[in-house]
Amino acid sequence: MEWKILLCAGAVLAGIAAAGRFHMLAGAAAGAVIAYGNFFLIRRILEKAFLGAGTIRKWFIVQYVLKFLGLVAVVYLVIRSGRFDAAGFLLGLSCLFLGILLEGLTRAFKT
Repeated sequence: MEWKILLCAGAVLAGIAAAGRFHMLAGAAAGAVIAYGNFFLIRRILEKAFLGAGTIRKWFIVQYVLKFLGLVAVVYLVIRSGRFDAAGFLLGLSCLFLGILLEGLTRAFKT
């Protein structure tokens, strides 16, 4: 699924460039990197949580909440800094959703 997120990020960046909105590219790239990093951390936390004999380990909730708070802080700092276009940044962040949607559609049509 990770490569589908990256594929969506490439499509979003190419679409922005094709539309001639070059000022949005840096924000979209930053959003895509954050979206990919968020998915990577979710996957690692979930892998660690379910490594036992089907039981969820205690630190799962703490790690997941810390990851979420970190994501909120990073998004806040990026938007607050004003260095990136907000619309482009949100388009980049949407790559996580688009990648998951693409994965679901791919699996739905394989059956």
